[in-house]
Amino acid sequence: MKMSVRLAAFAAAAILASVSQANAQKIETLRVTYVAAPFNVPSIVMRAKGYLDEAYRPLGIRVESPEITSGAQQMQALAAGEVHIASVLGGSSAILGRANGIDVKAIATYSRGAKAYMIMTRADGPGTIATLKGKTVAGPKGTVLHQLLAAALAKNGLRLTDVEHVNMDLPSARAALLAGKVDAATLAGNNALAVEKSGGRAIASGDGLLDPTAVIAVRGELLDKHPQIVAAYLVAHRKALAFMKAEPEEALKLAAADQKIDIEDARKMLTYYDFALRVTDRDVANLAADQDFMIEAGMLRNRIDIRKDLIAPSAFALE
Repeated sequence: MKMSVRLAAFAAAAILASVSQANAQKIETLRVTYVAAPFNVPSIVMRAKGYLDEAYRPLGIRVESPEITSGAQQMQALAAGEVHIASVLGGSSAILGRANGIDVKAIATYSRGAKAYMIMTRADGPGTIATLKGKTVAGPKGTVLHQLLAAALAKNGLRLTDVEHVNMDLPSARAALLAGKVDAATLAGNNALAVEKSGGRAIASGDGLLDPTAVIAVRGELLDKHPQIVAAYLVAHRKALAFMKAEPEEALKLAAADQKIDIEDARKMLTYYDFALRVTDRDVANLAADQDFMIEAGMLRNRIDIRKDLIAPSAFALE
C-alpha cells in the first residue's frame, strides 16, 4: 500500500523535522495493547513478523504489548498513562472515553465487520428474534453486541426490557448458551464458530442493522508531542496489511494458529472484515450512530463532535 501525498508529507515532517531525536528518546518504552480477538489479523501478523520492533528500533524505543482486550480497560489504561496506543478499540469505548474527558484521539480505522457480530441460539432454541421475548440473552453490555441486540429487537417491535439481558464476556456467554443456561447469546469470532460447530445457529447478525467500527487510538499528548512515534506505528500496521495482501495464505495460517481454529474457518472469518485504515464519512456516521445508541440507552450523557473531538485530522488522509 502506498501513502497518499498528504500522509507522506505528514510522516516525513513528523519523523525528520517536527520533533528532535532527543525529544523522541524521552519515551524509552512504548506500550501498545495487543488485541487478537475476535479476528484481528493485522495485529496477529504485526506481532508474528516483528513489525513493531522493526519500526521503533531506529528511534531507540522498546515496545511492550500488554494484552488488554476490554475497551473500557484500554481506556482506563490510556487515561492513566499505562499505555500509549490502543491498537484495537471499539468505537463505543472511544466515544465514552472522550466524552468523559479522557485525552484520546483516533488516528485510523482498525476494522469494520457487521457480519462478524451475531445473536446465536442452540439448535433447539428460539428460531427468530421475535421469539426472544421473555427469554434470557447473555453477552457483554455496553458494547457493539449490546447495540446489535437492541437494534435486532427494535426491528421486531421489541425493546431490551422485553428480554433478560445478562452481562457476560464472550467465552462465558458461549459456555452458558451451550450448557442451556441461557436462551441466546451475542457472540463474535471463534466463540460464534464454536456454537455453530456445536449445532447452534445465528438468528441475526449486524449486517443491515449496524456497522461496527473499531479504531486505532492514542493518547492525544502522544500525537501532539511525538507525532513521529504515531507515524512509526502506522508504518508497522501498513506492513501487516501489505503482508496480508502479498501472502494471504501465510497470513491466514498465522491467524488460524493464534485463534486456534482451522484454516477454512479463518478464511471464512476474514470475509467478514474490512481492514482499510482511512477514516471515511461513513465511519463518522457509524460512530455517530453508536453515540446516539449510548445516549438513548442511558450509557452516555455528554455528546461529542465525532469528527472534531475524536478523530485526528490526519486519519482522513490515510490510504
